[in-house]
Amino acid sequence: MRHVLFVCTQNAGRSQMAEVEMQLRADWAITMGCGAACPYVPARVEDWAIPDPAGQPLERVREIRDEIEALVRRLVDVDLDAIRTDRTAHELRLAAMLPPLVREFGDDRTSEEIRSCADAILDAYSDATVHSFVQALALRRAQACLRAEICDPSVA
Repeated sequence: MRHVLFVCTQNAGRSQMAEVEMQLRADWAITMGCGAACPYVPARVEDWAIPDPAGQPLERVREIRDEIEALVRRLVDVDLDAIRTDRTAHELRLAAMLPPLVREFGDDRTSEEIRSCADAILDAYSDATVHSFVQALALRRAQACLRAEICDPSVA
């Protein structure tokens, strides 16, 4: 299951109109007109230059809503396969896991063994609904696996 996060800095309506998800759960993020002020999202980020509806007359808010609807439809019709196969969020989580594992096991295991173990364990959490705990759980499982005589991520 993949999750797309819709983000705007003001939260005046754009992200709610597109049904915002939690940032740590996101596999792909759409920012809406926040430019350099966009918050960090640990995923692939695409920026949509959507005007802020705050203080706009109702007719203009409806136009913005319709623009968001058209862009979301395009996202589903055109980008869905790219979203399903994108591993940016996974790779960012993996990159955060590797340094402590290398520090702890670098003398006993090759970097390829450490990466392979962490990658497989992290991949097991790809369908987790809350990714905020995934990093800690995956790190603990990888440590346990790498401590074992034979590292088998499928049983760690």
